[in-house]
Amino acid sequence: MSRNDEMKILLETTRFNLGPKRRQLLGLLAGLGVVAFLLGLLLGYRQEVWQALLVNTLFFSGIAFGGVIFSVIFTITSAQWSRPIKRLAEAMAGFIPVSVVLLVVLFFGMDYFFAWVDPLRVIHAKAGWLNTPFFVLRNLLLMALVVVLCGYYLKAVIRPDIGMAKELTDFGNGFADGLVRNYRSQTAEEAQAVKTTKKMAPILGLVFAVFCTLQAFDWIMSIDQEWFSTMFGVQYAMSNLIGAAAVLMIVSGIVRRKFGLEAYITIERYHDLSKLTFAACAMWTYMVFSQVLVIWYANMPEETPYLILRMQSVEWGWMFWLLLVILFIFPFFGLMSRTACNSIWFSRWVAIEILIGLWLEKYFLILPSIQENNISRGVIEAGKGLPGFIPNIFDLVIALGFLGTFILCYLSFLQRVPMIPISDTLFFKKEQPH
Repeated sequence: MSRNDEMKILLETTRFNLGPKRRQLLGLLAGLGVVAFLLGLLLGYRQEVWQALLVNTLFFSGIAFGGVIFSVIFTITSAQWSRPIKRLAEAMAGFIPVSVVLLVVLFFGMDYFFAWVDPLRVIHAKAGWLNTPFFVLRNLLLMALVVVLCGYYLKAVIRPDIGMAKELTDFGNGFADGLVRNYRSQTAEEAQAVKTTKKMAPILGLVFAVFCTLQAFDWIMSIDQEWFSTMFGVQYAMSNLIGAAAVLMIVSGIVRRKFGLEAYITIERYHDLSKLTFAACAMWTYMVFSQVLVIWYANMPEETPYLILRMQSVEWGWMFWLLLVILFIFPFFGLMSRTACNSIWFSRWVAIEILIGLWLEKYFLILPSIQENNISRGVIEAGKGLPGFIPNIFDLVIALGFLGTFILCYLSFLQRVPMIPISDTLFFKKEQPH
């Protein structure tokens, strides 16, 4: 079978249609999330809905950017094993435009997160960094830079696939047609794509590191002004990559079965993805341990209140150990053996458990500091302790709304582009046996 014949068959078998019923269901979930947020504002539950919006924005946008970075990693390393799942990682970028809108919305709720918004309550030494105009400006500028770079990179990656798909079949839609304007020959476009992506990938990787660090420092760490850690940005970036890897484990298993891609998304390749997730969870644990270790052996008392609140308080200490079990113990022992990594059914449940743990991690990092701020400004009566983990209906419905929006964006992206990178020559090379 020629390469063109193989590509044509792949295009026909992997063409995805979201369908009106599925779109309506996901749209309903997204709408419920919006209604819950607006209803919470109207009924006076402003603190609850704003903090739910912050937790879910950081969780889902982190996964979206993490998916793009997996594509960047695959490009830099020229990883042949990852080619069948590369587009599945890139499709997470469909949520990035929503992330931009949500970030702008969060600016209007800053009073509910940050004590330093009030100039009288900001720590003087940090006032040059923690002030509203500079906060908004740097976040908008860096977000704009990341979005532009992601868009430019993804266009270079996807453009040759769309051009080849249009040549072989009747593939086409408004989004795809816009990406292939002024299309040249297939050979020229493929060569240009390789050249562009090889240049863009390292740049985007470095910008992603800065972006994750800034988000971690600004949107999580600055809630508690007195605490600071130079390692926190790495921990946050790693959690984003774990989330993207977990989504890939779930999606690749479904796509493999639904579209008959067993010859491409092989068990060996699925095993590699599972081991990558295993390694990422171990790395995240190492970052957490190193952060605690540095504070201990350097004897930095100014940083201990942050840890004592989360590790030893009655209200939050139990969640620290729960997260350690969910994000380290279960993935470590669950994905250690080859048999477990080869089991799509079992590893999928591990991935779901990891995603739940990552959502709880964002909650755990954000809520205790907000509760302390509320006590200091009199929103919560002093002397009664912290409220602790008290999930409410707004947390649940807004999280479901985000989930529906993310899945809708993801599937809409896959519907508009070829699901398989058909123009990538590495995709068609014979895979070496393990």
